[in-house]
Amino acid sequence: MEIRQLQYVVRVAETLHFGRAAEMEHIAASALSTHIRRLESRLDVKLFERTPHQVLVTPAGVHFVREAQMILDQLDRLRTETQSIARSATEHLSIGFFGEALGELTHRVFGAFAANFPQTRLDFTELSMSTQFEELGSGVVDVAFFRMPIDDPRFEIRPLFQERLYAAVAATGPFGQAASLTVADILDQPFAVAGDTTPTEWADFWTLAGVRGAPGRAGALVRTLNESLSAVAYSGAIDTYPASATRTFQHPGVRFVPISDAPASVQAFAWRRGNVNPMIPELLEVTRTVIRDHISDLPEAESLVG
Repeated sequence: MEIRQLQYVVRVAETLHFGRAAEMEHIAASALSTHIRRLESRLDVKLFERTPHQVLVTPAGVHFVREAQMILDQLDRLRTETQSIARSATEHLSIGFFGEALGELTHRVFGAFAANFPQTRLDFTELSMSTQFEELGSGVVDVAFFRMPIDDPRFEIRPLFQERLYAAVAATGPFGQAASLTVADILDQPFAVAGDTTPTEWADFWTLAGVRGAPGRAGALVRTLNESLSAVAYSGAIDTYPASATRTFQHPGVRFVPISDAPASVQAFAWRRGNVNPMIPELLEVTRTVIRDHISDLPEAESLVG
């Protein structure tokens, strides 16, 4: 007994017409009739009464059709469930983020993506200053939310928004009571410097080396934001933070003071060139949509999304 025979029987019972049933099943009427006759012969049961003017379902045929329909429905469910499991196993996206990720928009972005693509499994990896670029480049994560500048030919990069830069200073230090600072105020201070495996252009941005025209003084070597906060609070170092990070990371020994003339910090979406995971453009589009619609939820930020 073949599945297609069950389908043919059910179709004839629905239409009570061999010709119409054959047309709906995309098979010649003679071939459909032959399949059903073979099935009846195997069962030794007549399923249909055929007359020149009509087709009738026999009592045995009624029972057979009912049971055949149940089997076909179960097979449909089996196919759908199996495909769903297969998609769940293959549709996944590994996301890397450093620091505060997208600040107050983080939950909106990932919540919207999860709602729109429930079949996709999301894996999250917190990145460090010194390893974030290598973990994207080596495939540990599919996509990452990075702070610019990034100058790496391995990556596709899409800027998302920019925001003000703050100085992280010791609460009891000489700048602890300042309402605002300028770049000149802190340019020659010792900085918390990202680990030596961090790309130079990225580390230089946060120590204002571009403004200074030369590397700054190193007050501490750090790999994480918590290490940075400790260096600021207890080692006399200064660091710079984007506005959203100042709301995410707090330390009793640290104050965040706006820098009136510092360059803006740009948050970007990045992925490795050649990565064909179909969920990457979907996450990018969700991220861009959330930023367009809710940038006002991110204080002191300006959208860079068109």
